[in-house]
Amino acid sequence: MAVIKIAIYQKNLHKRISPEEISKIQQSKAHFLILPEGFPHFFQSESPENAAKHEKEYQDHLLEISETFPGVILGGSHYRKNEEGHLVSALPIVQSLVLVDFYEKKSPSASKEPGVVPGKTESIFIMGGLRFGLLVGEDLENEAIWKEFKKEDIEIIFYLSYADEKRSYEEDLTYFESLAKEKSIHLIRVCGPSEGKPARSLYASPSGINWKVGKVEEDKDVFKTLSVNVMRSYLL
Repeated sequence: MAVIKIAIYQKNLHKRISPEEISKIQQSKAHFLILPEGFPHFFQSESPENAAKHEKEYQDHLLEISETFPGVILGGSHYRKNEEGHLVSALPIVQSLVLVDFYEKKSPSASKEPGVVPGKTESIFIMGGLRFGLLVGEDLENEAIWKEFKKEDIEIIFYLSYADEKRSYEEDLTYFESLAKEKSIHLIRVCGPSEGKPARSLYASPSGINWKVGKVEEDKDVFKTLSVNVMRSYLL
């Protein structure tokens, strides 16, 4: 069994991480830093196509964090044109000032993300000695990804999302508690507050909800370092 330190930042999507906050991230000495879907979103863009023009600025901010944080950054998500020229919602993976890879969202919303096509990258990655799965937004409902996780015996999944406003705070907890038990996984969910939408970051495992933001913290920035015990996924 190995203990992985995972820092999650429930961070306002439209506000930069300040030098003081970067120092706090560094001091966590975590192996991973997880940022919410849609972070960093500093520009008022009327469409994903327009937002993709700011790809470099988004990535530069993540690299700024990586200057002093040696762990793996699973850096929110932004729109970009991939190598095939397709517009995708991409989760950049950064470590040691290197943009290592991208996870591309497999299930973009046609109504919320016009012009964005499903990504074709792998859903399972190995970084920092850990083998883990990634989900962004609506990917949570994608059965093909879950079948792959089960086939590959994936134990820990990082889920970058917006809160689902169809569910109440209590319903969200029940949903993720049941999901973690059913799939026998550690699921770490990170959300970011934005324009009045709630953020409900949490850590669910087969034993239940291990950590959650309080109901009064749905609209706040919250930084938390979790210790996660993994049996099968640690490779070193």
